[in-house]
Amino acid sequence: MVERTMNEIRESDDSVTCAGCAAKARADVPAHVHRAPHNQRTYTLQRCPNCELQFWWPLQADPSVYEGEGFEAYVDYHTGKRPFPRWAEPLFAALPPHRGRALDIGCGDGAVLHRLAQIGYEPHGIDLDEKSIAVAREKFHLANVSVSTLDAFEHASGLRGEQFDLVTFFEVLEHQDAPLAFLAQVQRLCRPGGIVAGSVPNRDRFLARFDRRLGDGDLPPHHFLWFSRAALVRLFERAGFTNVDVTTTGALPYRQIVAKLAALFERRLRRVASLRWLVLPCKVLAPALAVVPWIGMRLAPSHLFFRCTAPATKPS
Repeated sequence: MVERTMNEIRESDDSVTCAGCAAKARADVPAHVHRAPHNQRTYTLQRCPNCELQFWWPLQADPSVYEGEGFEAYVDYHTGKRPFPRWAEPLFAALPPHRGRALDIGCGDGAVLHRLAQIGYEPHGIDLDEKSIAVAREKFHLANVSVSTLDAFEHASGLRGEQFDLVTFFEVLEHQDAPLAFLAQVQRLCRPGGIVAGSVPNRDRFLARFDRRLGDGDLPPHHFLWFSRAALVRLFERAGFTNVDVTTTGALPYRQIVAKLAALFERRLRRVASLRWLVLPCKVLAPALAVVPWIGMRLAPSHLFFRCTAPATKPS
């Protein structure tokens, strides 16, 4: 990210409508600017003074970043090698004894649906990424998963009179360019009083700025919305959900932090011939260096897990 000059900000239209509460938001002075390598577009970070949501402008999704493997994570999705997402673990801690129909929006490789099926839910899922859906079918043998937009799926479900007892969306909300419209669709798909749950990245996580410098995964056109706990609660309450509970989650075990640091050193240092000799010493130092992020991740974990209740009456 770079910073715009004061003159550039004055010459631009720095007043936009907040994606979370429809209030007028102004860019900070100086404002953060991101030039996305994926599509060469320029985005500016906005901060709403009303609901505290941070969002990138222009808000316009670019689906090509998913199937085109624009980011490293999608390679893991497509090969079926992704470990179970640690930020989804809290979902399984307090599910009601009643099992029903579950829908996972942005189900990816189907890992969450597979686990829900194992405890008695009837799993259904949609994703924009055809390669990930293929993994869900082949690896987890999930039949009711499809490549679909939420609009098309909602329309088809409405024709069939279908609703779901549990609707989840992990690492999906931060991708939305119209979050309130998205949450309205979630309400229509969830039975009255049903459970809605999922996760988003924690914008206040440990070393967030450093993390963003290592890669573009938390920047547009991949992520458009940055949430704090307060901003997330306000968005769900504005959308009409009740019993909104948001907790931090996603801290890595110490061994995984060591492994990630070692892999990072090797990947970065091997790119420069004159620095390759440092790979082994850095790997040896990784266990000691991992202590700080291990502590930091417990004080400010990487993700926010949310759980709430759909309104008791179905929205029109």
